[in-house]
Amino acid sequence: LTVAGHIPGKDGVYAASLLVEMVAVTGKKLSELMAQIREEYGEAYMAEHAYTFAPERKAVLQELLCIRKALPDFGAYEVERVSYMDGCKVYFKNGGWVVIRFSGTEPLLRVFCEMPTRSEAAAVCEQIKDHFHI
Repeated sequence: LTVAGHIPGKDGVYAASLLVEMVAVTGKKLSELMAQIREEYGEAYMAEHAYTFAPERKAVLQELLCIRKALPDFGAYEVERVSYMDGCKVYFKNGGWVVIRFSGTEPLLRVFCEMPTRSEAAAVCEQIKDHFHI
């Protein structure tokens, strides 16, 4: 779980602490809290993939992604904006997003995607894989 305003990454201990606090303060069951969150914000599904590539391809992939900014045509998913702050994050008009970044320790292109349905999240990840031929 990533928490806005905390750190720019996942922190399971912090997330678990927030969850325990939420249960203690509200007195609700986890299922009740989840139902309330879904009712207010809707559903979102996450897909996460780590695509391996030959180490000698890294320079080419970095050129395509970070210099040429050669993103795939996402078809039905209209792009709202793109940030190149840490890798590449594409924000879609439907509220979904995809992050594409290189691992700092191994030849992997990491892709994280959140979309309204599981199949949409998987499809966007597949588009990235196909587009960069990895």
